[in-house]
Amino acid sequence: MDKTSLTLGWGCSAILGTAVLYWARELSVRYNRWTTRFRERNPHINLPPTPEWREKNTKIMTWMFRVFGTFLALLSVLALIGIRHSK
Repeated sequence: MDKTSLTLGWGCSAILGTAVLYWARELSVRYNRWTTRFRERNPHINLPPTPEWREKNTKIMTWMFRVFGTFLALLSVLALIGIRHSK
C-alpha cells in the first residue's frame, strides 16, 4: 500500500479512537440500556440487573470504552509517526 492510503486509514482510526474516548459515557449508557432491554425480554438467559448493578455496569463500560479509545488513538498516532518517518 502507498503512504496515502495508510495515512488515511490510520488517520480515521485516530479520529475513531478520539470519538470513542470523548463519547465513552454516552456509549456505555446506550449499551447498558440495550443489554437491560435484552435481559428483560429474555430473563431465561440472564436476569435483568438491579439498579445498583446498572450503575456499576455503566461505570465499568465507561472505563472500557475509555481504555479502548485511548489505545486506538495512541496506536494510530504512533503508526502515523512511523509512516511519516519511513521512506
